[in-house]
Amino acid sequence: MKTRFYSVNMRLLSYKMFLLVFLCWIGIAAAGVDEDEIESRAVFEGGNLTISFHIEERGDPQVLVTHLRGSSREPIAQMICHNRDCDRKCWRSGDSLTSDGQNITLILMNLSYNQTGLYKVLQLSNGHQEIKIYNITVYQPPLRSISPEQAASAVYSSSSVTAGVSAAAAGLALLLIICAVIGVMYWKHRKAVHQEIHTEASRWHRSLSDHGSSL
Repeated sequence: MKTRFYSVNMRLLSYKMFLLVFLCWIGIAAAGVDEDEIESRAVFEGGNLTISFHIEERGDPQVLVTHLRGSSREPIAQMICHNRDCDRKCWRSGDSLTSDGQNITLILMNLSYNQTGLYKVLQLSNGHQEIKIYNITVYQPPLRSISPEQAASAVYSSSSVTAGVSAAAAGLALLLIICAVIGVMYWKHRKAVHQEIHTEASRWHRSLSDHGSSL
Protein backbone atom coordinates (compact mmCIF):
# COMPACT_ATOMS: atom_id res chain seq x y z
CA MET A 1 0.00 0.00 0.00
CA LYS A 2 2.84 2.30 0.88
CA THR A 3 4.63 1.45 -2.33
CA ARG A 4 1.55 2.24 -4.39
CA PHE A 5 1.00 5.55 -2.61
CA TYR A 6 4.65 6.45 -3.13
CA SER A 7 4.48 5.69 -6.87
CA VAL A 8 1.36 7.84 -7.26
CA ASN A 9 3.06 10.76 -5.51
CA MET A 10 6.14 10.40 -7.69
CA ARG A 11 3.97 10.39 -10.81
CA LEU A 12 2.15 13.55 -9.69
CA LEU A 13 5.47 15.20 -8.91
CA SER A 14 6.76 14.27 -12.36
CA TYR A 15 3.66 15.76 -13.97
CA LYS A 16 4.11 18.97 -11.98
CA MET A 17 7.75 19.23 -12.95
CA PHE A 18 6.91 18.64 -16.60
CA LEU A 19 4.14 21.25 -16.46
CA LEU A 20 6.47 23.75 -14.82
CA VAL A 21 9.19 23.21 -17.43
CA PHE A 22 6.61 23.44 -20.22
CA LEU A 23 5.20 26.72 -18.90
CA CYS A 24 8.70 28.16 -18.53
CA TRP A 25 9.51 27.14 -22.11
CA ILE A 26 6.34 28.82 -23.39
CA GLY A 27 7.13 32.01 -21.47
CA ILE A 28 10.66 32.13 -22.80
CA ALA A 29 9.52 31.46 -26.37
CA ALA A 30 6.78 34.08 -26.20
CA ALA A 31 8.50 36.90 -24.33
CA GLY A 32 12.19 36.19 -24.19
CA VAL A 33 13.80 37.76 -27.22
CA ASP A 34 17.55 38.24 -27.48
CA GLU A 35 18.78 41.75 -28.15
CA ASP A 36 20.58 40.47 -31.24
CA GLU A 37 17.22 39.45 -32.70
CA ILE A 38 15.74 42.93 -32.26
CA GLU A 39 16.11 45.22 -35.25
CA SER A 40 16.02 48.93 -34.46
CA ARG A 41 14.39 51.52 -36.69
CA ALA A 42 13.98 55.27 -36.19
CA VAL A 43 11.83 57.92 -37.83
CA PHE A 44 10.75 61.49 -37.11
CA GLU A 45 7.20 62.15 -35.99
CA GLY A 46 4.86 62.45 -38.96
CA GLY A 47 7.13 60.32 -41.16
CA ASN A 48 6.57 56.93 -42.76
CA LEU A 49 8.39 53.67 -42.04
CA THR A 50 8.78 50.66 -44.35
CA ILE A 51 9.61 47.17 -43.07
CA SER A 52 10.25 44.28 -45.47
CA PHE A 53 11.00 40.64 -44.68
CA HIS A 54 11.44 37.53 -46.79
CA ILE A 55 8.89 34.72 -47.00
CA GLU A 56 8.98 31.29 -48.57
CA GLU A 57 7.76 31.19 -52.15
CA ARG A 58 5.82 27.98 -51.55
CA GLY A 59 2.93 27.90 -49.19
CA ASP A 60 0.45 30.47 -47.99
CA PRO A 61 1.93 32.85 -45.42
CA GLN A 62 -0.02 33.95 -42.39
CA VAL A 63 1.28 37.19 -40.89
CA LEU A 64 0.23 39.09 -37.79
CA VAL A 65 1.83 42.40 -36.72
CA THR A 66 1.24 43.69 -33.20
CA HIS A 67 2.49 46.61 -31.13
CA LEU A 68 3.63 45.48 -27.69
CA ARG A 69 2.37 47.89 -25.02
CA GLY A 70 3.44 46.49 -21.68
CA SER A 71 1.39 43.37 -21.08
CA SER A 72 -1.09 44.17 -23.88
CA ARG A 73 -0.76 43.79 -27.63
CA GLU A 74 -2.31 46.20 -30.08
CA PRO A 75 -3.05 44.68 -33.51
CA ILE A 76 -1.50 46.63 -36.38
CA ALA A 77 -1.95 44.50 -39.51
CA GLN A 78 -2.57 40.94 -40.59
CA MET A 79 -2.46 38.87 -43.77
CA ILE A 80 -4.13 35.49 -44.21
CA CYS A 81 -3.44 33.67 -47.49
CA HIS A 82 -5.11 30.58 -48.93
CA ASN A 83 -4.22 29.19 -52.36
CA ARG A 84 -2.29 32.39 -53.16
CA ASP A 85 -5.38 34.45 -52.38
CA CYS A 86 -4.59 36.81 -49.51
CA ASP A 87 -6.93 38.70 -47.24
CA ARG A 88 -5.35 41.77 -45.65
CA LYS A 89 -6.44 43.99 -42.81
CA CYS A 90 -4.85 47.07 -41.25
CA TRP A 91 -6.19 48.64 -38.09
CA ARG A 92 -4.72 52.10 -38.72
CA SER A 93 -5.79 54.27 -41.62
CA GLY A 94 -3.06 54.64 -44.24
CA ASP A 95 -1.02 51.58 -43.20
CA SER A 96 -0.55 48.77 -45.72
CA LEU A 97 0.66 45.16 -45.75
CA THR A 98 1.52 43.77 -49.19
CA SER A 99 3.24 40.71 -50.64
CA ASP A 100 4.93 40.03 -53.98
CA GLY A 101 5.31 36.29 -53.38
CA GLN A 102 8.85 36.58 -52.04
CA ASN A 103 8.71 39.48 -49.62
CA ILE A 104 6.14 41.05 -47.36
CA THR A 105 6.23 44.82 -46.97
CA LEU A 106 4.68 46.68 -44.07
CA ILE A 107 4.28 50.46 -44.42
CA LEU A 108 3.42 52.48 -41.32
CA MET A 109 2.14 55.93 -42.29
CA ASN A 110 2.27 59.21 -40.37
CA LEU A 111 3.79 57.81 -37.20
CA SER A 112 3.24 59.68 -33.95
CA TYR A 113 5.44 59.88 -30.87
CA ASN A 114 3.23 57.54 -28.81
CA GLN A 115 3.79 54.76 -31.36
CA THR A 116 7.35 54.25 -30.16
CA GLY A 117 7.95 50.72 -28.92
CA LEU A 118 8.39 47.07 -29.88
CA TYR A 119 6.57 45.66 -32.89
CA LYS A 120 6.21 41.89 -33.20
CA VAL A 121 5.85 40.23 -36.59
CA LEU A 122 4.57 36.66 -36.34
CA GLN A 123 4.87 34.69 -39.57
CA LEU A 124 3.54 31.19 -40.15
CA SER A 125 4.25 29.38 -43.42
CA ASN A 126 4.26 25.64 -44.19
CA GLY A 127 3.99 24.87 -40.51
CA HIS A 128 7.12 26.92 -39.76
CA GLN A 129 6.77 29.78 -37.31
CA GLU A 130 9.08 32.79 -37.38
CA ILE A 131 9.06 35.79 -35.08
CA LYS A 132 10.69 39.14 -35.78
CA ILE A 133 10.90 42.00 -33.31
CA TYR A 134 11.40 45.61 -34.39
CA ASN A 135 12.23 48.38 -31.94
CA ILE A 136 10.74 51.48 -33.54
CA THR A 137 11.64 54.89 -32.15
CA VAL A 138 9.63 57.92 -33.22
CA TYR A 139 11.51 61.15 -32.57
CA GLN A 140 9.83 64.48 -32.08
CA PRO A 141 11.12 66.98 -34.67
CA PRO A 142 13.48 69.59 -33.18
CA LEU A 143 12.18 73.11 -32.73
CA ARG A 144 13.40 75.47 -35.42
CA SER A 145 15.74 78.05 -33.96
CA ILE A 146 17.63 80.99 -35.40
CA SER A 147 21.36 80.42 -35.45
CA PRO A 148 23.74 83.19 -34.31
CA GLU A 149 24.91 83.57 -37.91
CA GLN A 150 21.33 84.09 -39.10
CA ALA A 151 20.66 86.55 -36.27
CA ALA A 152 23.84 88.50 -37.07
CA SER A 153 22.90 88.50 -40.76
CA ALA A 154 19.42 89.79 -39.92
CA VAL A 155 20.85 92.56 -37.70
CA TYR A 156 23.40 93.44 -40.38
CA SER A 157 20.68 93.59 -43.03
CA SER A 158 18.51 95.78 -40.80
CA SER A 159 21.45 98.07 -40.07
CA SER A 160 22.29 98.21 -43.77
CA VAL A 161 18.73 99.15 -44.66
CA THR A 162 18.63 101.81 -41.92
CA ALA A 163 21.99 103.19 -43.01
CA GLY A 164 20.85 103.22 -46.62
CA VAL A 165 17.67 105.12 -45.75
CA SER A 166 19.62 107.62 -43.65
CA ALA A 167 22.17 108.13 -46.42
CA ALA A 168 19.40 108.65 -48.97
CA ALA A 169 17.65 111.20 -46.72
CA ALA A 170 20.92 113.06 -46.11
CA GLY A 171 21.68 113.06 -49.84
CA LEU A 172 18.22 114.41 -50.64
CA ALA A 173 18.56 117.16 -48.04
CA LEU A 174 21.98 118.11 -49.40
CA LEU A 175 20.59 118.20 -52.93
CA LEU A 176 17.77 120.52 -51.83
CA ILE A 177 20.26 122.85 -50.13
CA ILE A 178 22.46 122.94 -53.24
CA CYS A 179 19.43 123.67 -55.44
CA ALA A 180 18.36 126.46 -53.08
CA VAL A 181 21.85 128.01 -53.11
CA ILE A 182 22.04 127.79 -56.90
CA GLY A 183 18.58 129.33 -57.15
CA VAL A 184 19.56 132.27 -54.90
CA MET A 185 22.82 132.80 -56.80
CA TYR A 186 20.99 132.69 -60.13
CA TRP A 187 18.38 135.14 -58.89
CA LYS A 188 21.08 137.57 -57.63
CA HIS A 189 23.05 137.24 -60.87
CA ARG A 190 19.97 137.88 -62.96
CA LYS A 191 19.06 140.91 -60.83
CA ALA A 192 22.60 142.29 -61.20
CA VAL A 193 22.51 141.79 -64.96
CA HIS A 194 19.14 143.52 -65.24
CA GLN A 195 20.39 146.40 -63.11
CA GLU A 196 23.53 146.73 -65.20
CA ILE A 197 21.51 146.72 -68.42
CA HIS A 198 19.19 149.34 -66.98
CA THR A 199 22.15 151.50 -65.96
CA GLU A 200 23.76 151.23 -69.38
CA ALA A 201 20.47 152.05 -71.09
CA SER A 202 20.01 155.10 -68.91
CA ARG A 203 23.57 156.26 -69.57
CA TRP A 204 23.15 155.75 -73.34
CA HIS A 205 19.85 157.60 -73.29
CA ARG A 206 21.44 160.48 -71.36
CA SER A 207 24.33 160.61 -73.79
CA LEU A 208 21.92 160.84 -76.71
CA SER A 209 20.04 163.63 -75.01
CA ASP A 210 23.26 165.59 -74.37
CA HIS A 211 24.36 165.12 -77.96
CA GLY A 212 20.99 166.42 -79.27
CA SER A 213 21.20 169.51 -77.07
CA SER A 214 24.64 170.43 -78.34
CA LEU A 215 23.39 170.34 -81.94
